[in-house]
Amino acid sequence: MKIRVADYIVRRLREAGVDTVFMLNGGGMMHLVDAVGRCEGMRYVCAHHEQASAMAADGYARLRGEVGVCFATAGPGATNILTGVVGAWQDSAPTLFITGQSKSTQTIALSGIPGLRQFGTFEVDIVPIMQPVTKYCHMLTDPQSVRYHLELALHLAASGRPGPVLLDIPLDVQGALVDPDTLAGYTPDAAPAAVDADALAQLHAMLAQARRPLLLAGAGVRAANAGAAFRQLAEQLQIPVITTQLGKDALFYDHPLFVGHSGPKGDRPGNLAVQTADLIISVGASLHGQTTGWENKLFAPDAVKVQVDLDPAVLAREQIGVNLKIAAGVAEFCAALLPLAAPHPGAGWRACCQSWKQRYAVRLEPHQRADDGMNFYHFAEALSQALPADACVVSDAGSSFYVMGQALRLKDGQRFFSSGSLGAMGYALPAANGAAFVEPPRPVVCVTGDGSLMSNVHDLATMRMYGRNVKLFVINNDGYVSMRNTQREFFGGLLVGADATSGVFIPSMRSLADSYQLPFVRCEREQDLESTIAAVLAMDGPVFCEIVGMRDQRILPAVASKRLPDGRMVSTPMHDMVPNLPDEVLAREMQNALAS
Repeated sequence: MKIRVADYIVRRLREAGVDTVFMLNGGGMMHLVDAVGRCEGMRYVCAHHEQASAMAADGYARLRGEVGVCFATAGPGATNILTGVVGAWQDSAPTLFITGQSKSTQTIALSGIPGLRQFGTFEVDIVPIMQPVTKYCHMLTDPQSVRYHLELALHLAASGRPGPVLLDIPLDVQGALVDPDTLAGYTPDAAPAAVDADALAQLHAMLAQARRPLLLAGAGVRAANAGAAFRQLAEQLQIPVITTQLGKDALFYDHPLFVGHSGPKGDRPGNLAVQTADLIISVGASLHGQTTGWENKLFAPDAVKVQVDLDPAVLAREQIGVNLKIAAGVAEFCAALLPLAAPHPGAGWRACCQSWKQRYAVRLEPHQRADDGMNFYHFAEALSQALPADACVVSDAGSSFYVMGQALRLKDGQRFFSSGSLGAMGYALPAANGAAFVEPPRPVVCVTGDGSLMSNVHDLATMRMYGRNVKLFVINNDGYVSMRNTQREFFGGLLVGADATSGVFIPSMRSLADSYQLPFVRCEREQDLESTIAAVLAMDGPVFCEIVGMRDQRILPAVASKRLPDGRMVSTPMHDMVPNLPDEVLAREMQNALAS
């Protein structure tokens, strides 16, 4: 029996395990919308902007570890998802985007006319725009090829280094009739090659020689659904573990091998460990400047560096002098190394790292107090203590990314993610809304700032409409505190586009909550912080909680930067963080590590 291409797509997605489609309705995808509504077991989640739908699919995919799906209409609907697609591309979220398109007879792509700006109604030639930021991007012009291209797209989204794929489907193709029994499918290539045995032998020899080895875990651990495999390897090797901020949930805070996070906005334990290690094994981390610092030659100066990654482009990018590059996925690498792994005898090194973790915890830094609101770090610590064991925390860009990345202390079983590579303001709320649809449901906590919230404020409607268990904490620090800090430190304090005095109006949080009919809680005093968080987490359904934050929030600790007379920015070594330790204390810490 023949069915519409749109019905075939939605039914095939449902058979593949997809249960949710994030979308904003539009005429350019009318057949797809109708098919979603008719498919048993498939639910649709509506937003008021396609960007939010794209970010929701991203958040759903990251938490579930499987493909998230977003539908968007033609023209501006397709271009509106671009930021969400780029975020999924850079942060390796397996996502399928399907965009509607004008009739195939009225498309730029099939017109054969060079330089044509538009043919169909509301048309944009989206494929060339999306090709650089997707693993696969194709306009479906032959209804008989729908099975092949859909199966190929789903395979590519979830295999290798995960990422976004996009199918652009003209209206007449959406509505065309096909016989599912006659459609040709896609057969994936053979399984990935085994991890190089010579490289493993080299690494095994390096481990035998190392006195102060360190595992550095990145977001690739979770992207590969390899959290359990990585933890097993770390525990068998008995090597201290640090993570990137994007890989924060690769190992929970109280694990006896976890040390901290490296980077300019990392923490002292993580950076001290990096700078004194003699072997660093990076697993699923891109070794970006957010992890290695901006002065590449100062990163781990005495360490042999090993990078394990399956993306050949990441391995080809050279910044820090990697000694051994192993092309492998995280799960495959862990499985291959595990039989060779023996516990490292470095009890003194492990004790040194744990001593740093205890004595230089972020919560113990001299975070100031002020009369105008609460310190973000105090909120992060109170939230760490209150979160239930299965919570998922989604943070936004700016100070939310830095503070939560540094200070949130995750428990075993908790998850954390953010728009780390792209730093997209407004990511957290739609991503949290998407994550809240992952089954079985778990508490989803969204932490954002008042400025970031405004970038996707309309997604409060999604939060209200579906009533999922999303707890929204908005740190109200009067606009864009990260930009105010930058303008104060490097541009003489002239504020431009940073708050109400410089061009940015933000309505009251209570008025927003009332407009979107959300339960609202406000915390103004630090002595009420713990009870407020506990009350919000105990409430059923969605809750909007405003935390009145300090206007001049500082990010501590941080690697210091200064601006040279010629305009260049330079940074100190990563172990030398502000507030600065006395020179003799810092020297003693480094020497104790080298002697361990």
